Amino acid sequence: DTFPAAHEMLHAVRRVTGGRVLVGASGAGVLSERREVEGETAVSVLAVRDDRLVATPFLVPDQGAGDADVAVAVAAQASATLAEGGCLMLLPDVAGFEPSTLLGGLDAELGAVPVVGALAAGSPTFQLFATDATRGALPGVALSGARPIIGVAQGCTPIGEPYVITRANGNVVLEIGSRPALTVLRDAVTATPGGPERAQRAGIFAGLAVDPAKSPLERGDFLVRNLVGADQSSGAIAVGDAVRVGQTIQFQLRDADASREDLELTLAGVAHELDGRRPAFGCYFDCAGRGQGLYGVPDHDVTLIKKHLGAFPLAGFFGNGELAPVGRRNFFHTYTGVLVVFPA
Repeated sequence: DTFPAAHEMLHAVRRVTGGRVLVGASGAGVLSERREVEGETAVSVLAVRDDRLVATPFLVPDQGAGDADVAVAVAAQASATLAEGGCLMLLPDVAGFEPSTLLGGLDAELGAVPVVGALAAGSPTFQLFATDATRGALPGVALSGARPIIGVAQGCTPIGEPYVITRANGNVVLEIGSRPALTVLRDAVTATPGGPERAQRAGIFAGLAVDPAKSPLERGDFLVRNLVGADQSSGAIAVGDAVRVGQTIQFQLRDADASREDLELTLAGVAHELDGRRPAFGCYFDCAGRGQGLYGVPDHDVTLIKKHLGAFPLAGFFGNGELAPVGRRNFFHTYTGVLVVFPA
């Protein structure tokens, strides 16, 4: 339990960095550009001074007040900073967190502002703001003046083909391409590189196209969601999110190899967007379900980040879920790595 030492740690960080306001959260592990620390007590600190950047830190003390009210409270503190664009970084507590309500409320209040971050992790979870350590709160910072590049690695590789959902009800997919959904899923598993054996060892998920107007669809255009049930008699499958008729779906496979490949492709995309510019600094929000438990080796993701983008100041932690946009909409993710890079 690191919570009792959090106040002392905050004072030490302020003393060393000279930072006036600190924003942070507990994690299942922490990381920097040098290494990832799991299973040990550690702290990762990023001190930023950038004349281009306007930063407005804030704290909603009671996240349990209701996510719609929390969204209004966040917007009241962040809207002036975000009037000219930018991004919103949130570090919520997992207790009482309802992502669709909060993100929907923020969208209504702030418009299409990218939301990034991760949920606090560890035991117990806690949040950090200024000189205080607290629980059940929502700290964050609104950033504008320097447009970040955001890479979202959902850890999956697509299997089978993309098809249109032709019958659905709520979160239940009844037919895909006028065929029973379960039949289409089985065909995708059979065609998986490495065969059904790999699919059985890995996890199979649904990829839902976010933008109905986008064509052709690419890897990053799909929102990955859990498969939560199947009915053998009807051939229906249940997905961990609402689906609609006309939406494109493609099944996804997640294991260490798929996650590594996806991160490599995501980082190549970030490097392309940098277009020769050097990263000034960045944050990386990694899922507690990744790390050594997934890859079997330490420092996997930060090693790949350095390989593709070079060395630059980086801080982050392993959280209980991640926040990041897919297309122009913000979503809650799991098993995902979210990299936020500010170009020099």
